[in-house]
Amino acid sequence: MKVEKVREKDGKLELLVELSSAETAEEMQRAAGNEIAKRGVGQDDLKASGVTPSEFLANLVGGSEASFLIDEGIMRRRAPFALTAERVDTIGAPVYRCSEHAQIGKPFKYQLVCVPVPEYELESYDPVSISVPSYEVKAEEIDAEIDRMVQFAATGMTDTSHDEVMRGDKVELAMQTTMDGAPVKTLCTDGREYTTGAFAMPDDFDEAIIGMKVGETKTFGFEGPDIVPDADGNVKMDSYETTVTVKRIIKSVAPEPDDAWARSTKPGIESLEQLRAEVEEKIRSQHEDDFQRSAQMLAGNELAKRIVGDIPDLIYGVAMKEARENLNWKLQTENQTLDEFLAAQGMTQEELSNALMLQVRTQLNRQFAMNAYARHKGLVVEEDDLNAFFESIAPGNANIAHADFNRDGRIYAARCAALRLKAAKRAVEEADITRIGAAS
Repeated sequence: MKVEKVREKDGKLELLVELSSAETAEEMQRAAGNEIAKRGVGQDDLKASGVTPSEFLANLVGGSEASFLIDEGIMRRRAPFALTAERVDTIGAPVYRCSEHAQIGKPFKYQLVCVPVPEYELESYDPVSISVPSYEVKAEEIDAEIDRMVQFAATGMTDTSHDEVMRGDKVELAMQTTMDGAPVKTLCTDGREYTTGAFAMPDDFDEAIIGMKVGETKTFGFEGPDIVPDADGNVKMDSYETTVTVKRIIKSVAPEPDDAWARSTKPGIESLEQLRAEVEEKIRSQHEDDFQRSAQMLAGNELAKRIVGDIPDLIYGVAMKEARENLNWKLQTENQTLDEFLAAQGMTQEELSNALMLQVRTQLNRQFAMNAYARHKGLVVEEDDLNAFFESIAPGNANIAHADFNRDGRIYAARCAALRLKAAKRAVEEADITRIGAAS
């Protein structure tokens, strides 16, 4: 892939991106495959067709529509790689356009227009003064964690106190389920634990189980959402028929939290007192992590007050557009309308817009301040800094996050974010900090 800077004007940067013939062919099939999958077509059906994904998509939606979808898919996927190649950190997502459709056997060119992150200076780079809440570990926190561990170690035993299933009961079920007469393997079992009222199954199923007696068998129908939406993107409901037998009601029996139980929790623990000490240290470490995150945010906010110059409306406009798109995506994934969201939050659309604008302004100012601070301090991103960033966004899964960013071409964006995190940590190290609530 070749990337060339065409022009930079009025706060916007235009790049010319060119994919080789081989890259174009590969990306065409990938983009077509993604579009086919969105329409609920499985890999088996695609293979059975005997045609390429791009040909299959053309047959599915028409040649013209397929070309536009493939172009869009290629440009969207390759945009982060182009930005990484030119080491461009952007505000919001770029826009792109092409003058000719992607074709097998030919290079593919398109224009990418983005808004690069501008550089600002601060009035002062002196240490900031911040007040940060600090919490001592309380005995109640240790007790709660020990209780959680005890409950996690609980074993299931047959509950003979009642024989009729009530809401909240855990039961063992045998069930055979069909859809359109065909068995549904995931809903056929000789013994599966199920808790009523836990929303693990549709309400129709739940209500049918509640009130059944141990040993009773019942056949009934229920509806559940299909994982593939209809052509309009709406949730489809599938109808099932199932025969269920309640084998037993289960109660959880927790172990006694004593030295013997403590020794079973992990190697090296010899007593309940030792386990409590380890739990206390774990909670103290969590409090310190929370303290550091709060301190970094507050230090960034203080430095943001020192930015020299105004932020153009273009920057706010692009960032607001991205914030709204992110909110819409979140609502869509949660199957929630904007009106439902506003009602749940007790907000009007105007209040939502104001809240988003405040959030965007705060984030942008803090971002620009951290960039300025990093430049002034001469900070550079080392591998440990990059790993720290990935750990901050995916605790315990930093390697997976790193691989995802690499795969998607977003590694330069990650390095920029890692630099800001490093700057925030340095600002905290040099800050005058008052711990609020700390023991005297």
